[in-house]
Amino acid sequence: MLVHLLLSVGLHAGRLIFDNLKKSIAYTLTSNIPEISPFLVFILADVPLPLGTITILCIDLGTDMVPAISLAYESAESDIMKRLPRDPLHDKLVNDRCPPAPRL
Repeated sequence: MLVHLLLSVGLHAGRLIFDNLKKSIAYTLTSNIPEISPFLVFILADVPLPLGTITILCIDLGTDMVPAISLAYESAESDIMKRLPRDPLHDKLVNDRCPPAPRL
């Protein structure tokens, strides 16, 4: 009985960690696309940068840290234990749906 309880608690914690990591990674990747685009324009079209790299890094750290950390500590969804086990070949932290642009 104790083994079943420990397995259930472990599965719940593992699924919660996986879900929260997936949300944090998706947020971080999608929020950094607008920050990368001026550098791409600078490299491809030789347009001067509106802000320096250190300034953009400070803005990024100041604005992205709190939301990403809050996603990591989000509580579990109500159906987390009713879901089927994830398929390790297809259900990954970053897949085709989570966002395709930064992985080009």
